[in-house]
Amino acid sequence: MNSVIAYSGLIFLFLGLCTDTTTDTLPVQQASFCEDFIPVKFNNLTICVAPDYYMEEGIRTPLGYSDALHLADSLGMLLPSVEMVDAIYQQADIKLAPIPMPPTDEMTTRAYFVKHHNLIEAQLADSGFTDTDLIGKLIAGHKKDVIAIDRTSDRVGIYGWHLSDSTVIQQFSTVHNREYFDYSHGIRLIKRIALDESSNLVDITYLLY
Repeated sequence: MNSVIAYSGLIFLFLGLCTDTTTDTLPVQQASFCEDFIPVKFNNLTICVAPDYYMEEGIRTPLGYSDALHLADSLGMLLPSVEMVDAIYQQADIKLAPIPMPPTDEMTTRAYFVKHHNLIEAQLADSGFTDTDLIGKLIAGHKKDVIAIDRTSDRVGIYGWHLSDSTVIQQFSTVHNREYFDYSHGIRLIKRIALDESSNLVDITYLLY
């Protein structure tokens, strides 16, 4: 059963972890295929998504579009589309409520990233979750996603901050320049290779560019 909790989060860096990602809704073959990532059904495919957003030194950390693409490329991964972000939220094990913070000049600073991260973690603790409880769980709703758009664009695409009724605070937007980021943005990595309904391997890059 999915959980809906306010202002929650997860303390672990998903890169390099090996966890049990078997779910109640997907065959074990599909779940094990994703290894430390989480299987999500999307367009008759099973895509593998990171359980939480990219972290640096244990803190959810936003990146501009160039750095986000570089991170994904260096790991052989992708950024999500708007439709993928919706599917991820709909299938998340834990759906979090957004935590907007005052839009000051500090919103692009590391101190703001840490403050936002700590607010998420405090609510998680108040909700009774431990790190162990969250291993292998898909968590969504707590950040706006950086979206895969034209790789040469001079803008950055953002979308998300879902509410409990699946509407979003942030409609898809490219209002900011390519290298802009603030505390509300998150980098969700998607494995490049997915499974189709016949368990064939599919490179899903074609869905994004």
